[in-house]
Amino acid sequence: MIGDLRWRDYVLTKGDESLAMWHAIFAERERDVLYVLGLGFDERMCVGLQAVLGSGGAGKRDICVLRFEEGPESASRSHGDLRLANEQRLAQLVASGGCGISERSIVLVSDDNRRIGGRSIAKAFANPDDFRSYTDVIVDISALPRGLYFPLIAKLLTMFDQIPRDGDVRNLHVVVAHSPTLDMAIRDEGIDDSATFLHGFSAAEFEREATREQPRIWLPVLGRGQRIQLDRILTLVAPDEICPVLPSPAQNPRESDDLILEYRQVLFDQLRVEPRNIIYASEANPFEVYRQIVRSVRQYKRALAPLSGCKAVVSAMSSKLSSLGALLAAYELRDSVGADHVDVGVAHVDTQGYALDQPSDGEPTTLYNLSLVGECYADKD
Repeated sequence: MIGDLRWRDYVLTKGDESLAMWHAIFAERERDVLYVLGLGFDERMCVGLQAVLGSGGAGKRDICVLRFEEGPESASRSHGDLRLANEQRLAQLVASGGCGISERSIVLVSDDNRRIGGRSIAKAFANPDDFRSYTDVIVDISALPRGLYFPLIAKLLTMFDQIPRDGDVRNLHVVVAHSPTLDMAIRDEGIDDSATFLHGFSAAEFEREATREQPRIWLPVLGRGQRIQLDRILTLVAPDEICPVLPSPAQNPRESDDLILEYRQVLFDQLRVEPRNIIYASEANPFEVYRQIVRSVRQYKRALAPLSGCKAVVSAMSSKLSSLGALLAAYELRDSVGADHVDVGVAHVDTQGYALDQPSDGEPTTLYNLSLVGECYADKD
């Protein structure tokens, strides 16, 4: 069951290990790097870039800044001073590192008030030729919302899988500055009235008439303060089976218990979710989240073979690390062929912006790096 996973063996580093990895990679040979990051108010925005630029090495260092506006009513506008501070810090890093810099504007809402952020960011990165001159592309999601980094990473994975190698192996990394304490201090504001399927994971085949009767398995990756989102995704998905994904182990040893208490009414009293359906995965290991989701969905598909299999819906309502695991799982299930293919959707509720509470004292921010495509997997190709 595990042996056919794409990322069965994976490369995940954190903290000092990440710094050592970047130093080793850049010391090995000349590398041309494109670093993609979002311009936002999150104080972790420049942590990864500073680490990469501080690791030395020869080759060009280009930075692509993603600008996005959540609208005139967005709660994020009240944090303009934090965003400006991040922009100034970015300018300092660019100047000291001798980097090239470009910007891409991502439209989140159309003129007729439709959410188009996912489609916009996929379109902005639709040309494979933009990446052929780089040995390494690094996507930093520390200041990007889920509605943007899900379609962005899925698009780049598809593109990197299709780019001819031409003798070179191109590398795709994802960087995130992780802090559960700070994540808890950032709250969704202006939540949309209904859930939708994210761009790239709402293919027509998911809702095609021929498979309409297939059971729907919903795997929500739970985090705090997402009750409204949970209810609205439930309405959209109308699942036949629910498998909540909870963090364990976690920084807070009682995190899973606290989440069960928070969602007890809807999950257990209302929906009668079986305790045996609960999936546990490490809070700090997105590949473990990925593995558990893929394994569970494939088990359901095999068990439901007499009913022509099943569809799967994944929802990430948790930290960026766990959300990355949900993304990788959805990508693999969607792109698998033959018996392992599953029609999969990623259900999501967008927001107009975010409010920032004063974070309580907690752990320092830890830098994580996921290597998704490239030299470290060359022997498997």
